[in-house]
Amino acid sequence: MQLHRDRDAFAKAGVELVVIGQGTPRNAQAFKDDHGLDLRLLVDPKRVTYRAVGAKKASVGELLGPRVVLRGLRAAASERVVQGRTIGHPAQLGGVLVVAPGGEVVWAHLANDAGDNPPNEQVLAAARAATEAA
Repeated sequence: MQLHRDRDAFAKAGVELVVIGQGTPRNAQAFKDDHGLDLRLLVDPKRVTYRAVGAKKASVGELLGPRVVLRGLRAAASERVVQGRTIGHPAQLGGVLVVAPGGEVVWAHLANDAGDNPPNEQVLAAARAATEAA
């Protein structure tokens, strides 16, 4: 959802946002509908892509530690978004990848805890660099 907020800037840069979730196609459609998302949402219930990129499963502290909870509360207050029902493995962390037009991963940020998301500006800069190099 964080990246979706800047979808116009990504589109202007020639970048397509694609999300990979752990649920089923029905879960993906419900998530898009519930949150008003306009992007491609793929599903990987067996988490093959998560393992392929090295995304880790979090410890209890990485899911519910004081710093993580505080970041979550701040995000909920400022962005008016709350965590819904978890679909898939509850400890699976994600990440953000920038994939160049040829399929090469040219930039990656894999989460170290449940609240570890890179700033959109950083992702957009990496995506712009990838499209300009193509």
